[in-house]
Amino acid sequence: MPYFIILPAYVALLLFLIIAAVVTRCVARWRAASGYIVGGTVGTLPGFIIANVIVTLAGILPVLVTQKISPPQWLQQVVAIIVGFILILGPFVASAIGVVLGFAAGAFFVLKRRRRRAA
Repeated sequence: MPYFIILPAYVALLLFLIIAAVVTRCVARWRAASGYIVGGTVGTLPGFIIANVIVTLAGILPVLVTQKISPPQWLQQVVAIIVGFILILGPFVASAIGVVLGFAAGAFFVLKRRRRRAA
């Protein structure tokens, strides 16, 4: 699995977002955005983990199923190719989707919390 590429990129993204949150906190006009950036940064972690767990399961489950039912040889080869693509390319796509959705969910959580506090 290509996590030796994905994990350093994710750590760099986290560091960038933390620095961005600190910078926006220091500039008076951008101060309100700091909470959204922090919330989004915190949200990226569960998004990243959940998306990658789903991709790993999607790659492993077909292998487990084909061992139980023993399909024809040609179908085993097709499943092997599909599983290979899922386990090699899937983490890149899933990580990006998980981080984006996690950031959006974290920022949305901050928005809801601020609205509830203002009311």
